[in-house]
Amino acid sequence: MKSDSLWKTCEDCGKQFSVKAKSCPQCGKGGGRFSKLKWFGGGFAVLVIASAIFGSGEAKKGTVAGNSTTAAPTSAVKSTASPLPERQASFIAAISEYKTRFDAAGNELQQSVLRDERRVAILKAVGGQLRADGWSGTLRKLETNGDGNAVVVVRVASNINLTTWNNAISDVLHSTLIEKGTPLYATLMNMSAGDRVKVSGDFIRAEADGLFEQSITIRGAMTAPEFLFKFTDISKQ
Repeated sequence: MKSDSLWKTCEDCGKQFSVKAKSCPQCGKGGGRFSKLKWFGGGFAVLVIASAIFGSGEAKKGTVAGNSTTAAPTSAVKSTASPLPERQASFIAAISEYKTRFDAAGNELQQSVLRDERRVAILKAVGGQLRADGWSGTLRKLETNGDGNAVVVVRVASNINLTTWNNAISDVLHSTLIEKGTPLYATLMNMSAGDRVKVSGDFIRAEADGLFEQSITIRGAMTAPEFLFKFTDISKQ
């Protein structure tokens, strides 16, 4: 007969096991509660540590983002686009206005009158000296003629070009081609089409548009003009 002092009964399965045993060998009852508590406590500690690490990472990320925003807010970023010279802006505005009005004109009589009106507006915009200084644009063409002199086209607005002649015969009276061996020619040797540039030079007076314009038709002159120009300086922006 088993002694009650040496054995105890399991509360779960009803089996008897030694009082020296930490848990029931049949079902594990006894020391299991402590084991479970120990497991739960360990899991909770892991969760707390993981949360702390994750929270710290997010805080650092937020700090970095915050510092970045504070250091260079959108409103504080300076625009890289330089404002156009006043005369260039007025010149472009006049041509753009009359292009719109020309496109809306009902007949050629109206178009002819608009061209006369635009001539006055253009001459007012560029001033009596017909001079452009430091106008901004894009180098659209950089070529040579048969003599090796430079042929240049600079776009100063989406539909407006300043251009030299492209051949020596047409250029006899105007001398717009840039001669080889000149300082300006040497400067152009380090440029290519597509460069953003600043230009200075002189327009050439003409009756129809106030300035010499090379288009064959009135529509070309009014909607996509190409003004003959004597470049005195071209530099990269």
